[in-house]
Amino acid sequence: MPPAVIHFTSSLMTDEAARKGAGRYLPVPDEVASIYSSAGWERVEGLAAGHPFRAQLIALEGSALGIQVTEAMLRATELTPDTEASITLLGPEPEPRLPTELHAAFQAAPQAEAVWRELNIHNRLDWIRWIEGARQTATRARRIERTVDQLSEGKRRACCVNVYEYMQNLIASETAQQ
Repeated sequence: MPPAVIHFTSSLMTDEAARKGAGRYLPVPDEVASIYSSAGWERVEGLAAGHPFRAQLIALEGSALGIQVTEAMLRATELTPDTEASITLLGPEPEPRLPTELHAAFQAAPQAEAVWRELNIHNRLDWIRWIEGARQTATRARRIERTVDQLSEGKRRACCVNVYEYMQNLIASETAQQ
């Protein structure tokens, strides 16, 4: 299990060739980068030079990662290329809990489980949200069957996930509990 809080130091880098035109970034040490699933999907939260931030991880050369530095981060932290800043990150989002029925279905379909293990956390969450969004037992069973079939065929993305609706329902249920 990755640490809940990660500390390292980094210096601001500027590189117009950085993927997606990031331009400014804080290089992430290899041992820290290996904890995260992939750049472009991962957002990190933490402190840079004592100032809170939320930013996207970006891919650099090879398997290296960097923290994209936004204009707001630059103003708040006063980072410059010649200064080293203390960086504190909250660890990556924890692995989503696998629905019991999906776990059982994977026992009968090891090829689907193998594809599941290769998915990044966001794709796994999409599949789980789609399954858990079913209101009826029969619908949930069909979604689990379809998930296993699609993963067995190598399809990595849930086709029918409405994340907006899922989040609305989640917020509504949490509000009702308060």
